[in-house]
Formats: sequence, structure tokens, C-alpha cells
Amino acid sequence: MSWLNRLPAWLISGLLYGLAWPNFAFETGWLAWFALVPVLLRLRSVRSFGEHVRVTLPLFVLIPPLVCWWLSYVSIWAIPTVILTQSLFVWVPIAVHFPLQRHLGWRKALLLLPLTWTIWEWAWLNISDVNLAVGNPVYTQARLLFLNQFVDLTGQWGLLAWLIGMNGLLALILDRSPDLSLRSSIRRVIWGGIAWLTVPALYSILVFWQPTMVMDLHPGTVRVGLVQTNEDSYAPVKSSNYREKIQRLIRLGTKAIEKQPDLVVAPEGAFPLPLLRDSSLFAGMRQYVAFYNVPFATGLMTPVDSTHYYNEAFVFTPELSRVYTPLHLTPNDLKVYRKQKSLAFGERLPTLLNWASKWVRPDKSSILLGDAPYVFQFHDRKHNPRSVAMAICWEQLYPSTIAGLVREGSNPTDTGQGLSEFLVFSMNDGWFFDSPGPRMLLAFTQLRAIENRRSVARCSNQGYSGYINPYGQVVSLLPRQKEVTGTITLITNTKLTFFTKYPNWFPVMCCLLLAVSLLRASTQKTSLTKSVQLPKKRSDAMTLHA
Repeated sequence: MSWLNRLPAWLISGLLYGLAWPNFAFETGWLAWFALVPVLLRLRSVRSFGEHVRVTLPLFVLIPPLVCWWLSYVSIWAIPTVILTQSLFVWVPIAVHFPLQRHLGWRKALLLLPLTWTIWEWAWLNISDVNLAVGNPVYTQARLLFLNQFVDLTGQWGLLAWLIGMNGLLALILDRSPDLSLRSSIRRVIWGGIAWLTVPALYSILVFWQPTMVMDLHPGTVRVGLVQTNEDSYAPVKSSNYREKIQRLIRLGTKAIEKQPDLVVAPEGAFPLPLLRDSSLFAGMRQYVAFYNVPFATGLMTPVDSTHYYNEAFVFTPELSRVYTPLHLTPNDLKVYRKQKSLAFGERLPTLLNWASKWVRPDKSSILLGDAPYVFQFHDRKHNPRSVAMAICWEQLYPSTIAGLVREGSNPTDTGQGLSEFLVFSMNDGWFFDSPGPRMLLAFTQLRAIENRRSVARCSNQGYSGYINPYGQVVSLLPRQKEVTGTITLITNTKLTFFTKYPNWFPVMCCLLLAVSLLRASTQKTSLTKSVQLPKKRSDAMTLHA
């Protein structure tokens, strides 16, 4: 194994990290528990920032292509764009480690790394629209359900700090035992890892043992019909295809209705026309819903002008169909949900690059984003009032956005809008074919379900479509890349998790802890400097007196 010792630390860490992602049918997320250890140990001997860059930056140039290569299906420029726009930013927490190590020492800086990494990922996700939101190390843990149940308290940010902290702990253990035998070192690492795993494991056991901690005492159920259209996401959008698309959607929707669901859901952009602006098409849809007496949720692509559009979701209800004409309503009276987050470079350019649109995105429309959550109301077959929030595709990677959708309607002063009982994720994963991309995006959905303790009805154009329960478990999935329908029975919940109520509390706490730690370290260093100088002054005084 001497060849292993000759490999650079960044290469070993990069390969372990890349393999830890949910790219495979089998679980590899546990590799992330120690993936960064080789690089962290190597930093122990770094003496200059130039050396620090050579040791660490290649790791973060290697990671994005390993994790996000499937984005290249969308554009041949995806990989170089990912490297140029993501690598440097993902590297920032490790770059900050160098000045901390220089002033505080390697060990203390390593203890602060979970804080700095969490703060940076949170700030970058919420402030910058350059962030693709995919490369966060926390997503390696998305499918490890026996450990990640505590994200209903902290969100993904607590899981991120826990993961980076485990890498730091193992690095500290190995650094303290350089003279021990390999067996003794391994034993120490194993026991340290077990100790670190214990607390989240105990919380998970408690949640599964006492589900009423996080769920309603008597949870209700709702039946949702899923429509998977299996359309080619890359097919040119032509007016000659509109009729075929709509006929397919109506045919599949009718098939789903045969199983008597309480709600039928179609994927992102299922209607290729501005449905709410086309009077004849809108009237036909109202009649369809009224005839079958089943609410129909669908995605809409609504053009604003020749270069901009809205990506929207709307729920047609039988009640709306019956009152629309008598009340003289117009489409402007109807509330739609507009996608609040988008895929940078795919749906729009980041703000700083808008000036380059005509070169980077020639002849392509850019999305306009909504600015508010919304909860839709409908009645099930037993005439019980129901509330559902819909998220559209890429915004599932933004935990605060999803928490806002669940939290909407929880204010007692709100009128006409109830608390969301479950979530619908309207997706189009067909952009990534049969690559690991759809599997990874499904794993991200699992974390959102746990964070908010909400069942998710996931409806995607080519799959994965199915049911993820409030514990993040994938209960059922429709076959991928097939035109198919299915009906799922979801558990509903109205309890708000601590994370849903306060989605930013953990990163803010990390900011405070980091500030206190740095202030304390600075005070201690000043006190130590004074104590070292004091004997020298006394000696000088004694010499003068003599």
C-alpha cells in the first residue's frame, strides 16, 4: 500500500467525497464521514497560504465535476461553468481555515471549521444567485435516515455542522496517536465515530418510537393521483405540438381519476400554453374539473414577453368551476404560485451576468421569479377542507423556501388560507435522462420531508414520481421514463417543526458562537502576551535596583 501514501491528500479526499453522494442504488453516504480527513491532516504541516492553496484548491476543482457532471446534459458548457462558478466558492470555508490556523493553531481552527462552513454555505445560498445549491456536503447524508431525523430541529445546517465536525474529530484523533500501532489507531477512530453517531441515532430512535413527538396524534390521509407524462424535455417547443401535449395530459388525468383520488397532480410545465389567459382553454379545463368533481393541480408556463416567462402552479377546484361564471371572476382574480428559486445558468443568468445574456443565452427566454409562498385550498371526496403547498423543481434545494411554503397560513390572523398539510413537488427531471441526477434530486426531497415533517407527493415528467413520507422514507415510486399514472395515499400533518418555525436559527447561532470563540481567543492571546512580558519588566527593575 506504499502507493497510497504517495497519492496527494486532495485526490484521496476528492474521490471519497465524490463517491459519497447518492449517485448509486446502494448507500455510500458514510464515506463522507471521513472523506475530508486526509486533507485536514495534511493542513497540519502547511506553513504558507500558497502551500495551503496547492493542498486544498485542487480538491474543490475535482469535486464539482464528480458531483454535478450530469448537468452537462443541459449544456456542453456545464462542467467548465460549474468549475469556474462553484469551485472557488465551495473552497471558501477551507480557505478561511488558514488564517484561523495561523492565529489559533491547527486544533482550535479545526474545532471552528463546522461553524465557518455552516455559516458560509447558509450565507452563500441565501445571498448569491450564482450558487447551484447542489454541492453542499450535507446532501451526502440525505438517505441516511437512521441518523438525519434531527434535521426537523436544525434543518440541513445542523446536519452539515455534524458532518464536518465528525471529519474534524477523526482528524484530531489520528493526530493525537501518531506513535500508536495501526490497530490502536483504528480502534480509537471507531470508538470516536461511534460516540459521534450516538446522539443523532438516539434522537432518530426516539422519533420512530414516539411519532407523536413530530406528528399529529391522529394523522389524516389524502389520496393523490400522479400523472407522469414522460415528455422529451429537449423536444423543440412548437405550436403544432400543443394539441398533442394537452390531449396526453387530459387522457392521463382521466385515467388517474378512475382510482378516485382527492387530488390529481401533473408535473412542472405540463400545460405548454398560458392557460389562465386563454379563455377557451381555461373554460374547457373548468368544465373538465367540474364534470369529474376532482381538483387538478398542474404546472404552467406563462410567457410575459418574448424574453421572459413565469413558471407557475395552479389548483383547479370544482368549487372554482361552479362559481367562476356566476361571480364574474377573471383570471386576474385567481391566485397562482410562482416559482421563487431557479437553476442558475439553466433558467436565467445570475444578476451579475445579465449584461451577457445575448451571448450566453441567445434566443432563450429567462424566468421571472415569484416573491411569495402560497397554500392552495381544496376539498377531498369526503368534503373535508384540505390545504397543500406546491414547490416547483429546483427550489426544493432551498430549505428556507420550502419551510416558508409549509409555514404559510400558520398565522392565526391569516384568513382564507389554512396550514399546509402536505407538499407537492412538481418536477421535470427529464433534463438529466437516466443519469444519477434524478436519483440525487429525489434524495434532496427526502431531507425536505424530514425538515418539515410533511409528506411529499413528488410528480416528475419522467420520474422519479412517488410518495415520500414525513420521515424521509420513499414509500412508493412510479417506474421511470414511462407514460404512467398512479395513486398514493399520503399521511397529513399540521404540526410545525422547530426548523419550519425558525429556519435560520442554527446558522445564526453558529455566527454567535464563532464571534464569541474568536473574541475569547483574542482576549486569551492578549492576556498571555502581557503575562509573558511581565517577568521581563520585573527583572529589569531588579537589575536597576541592584
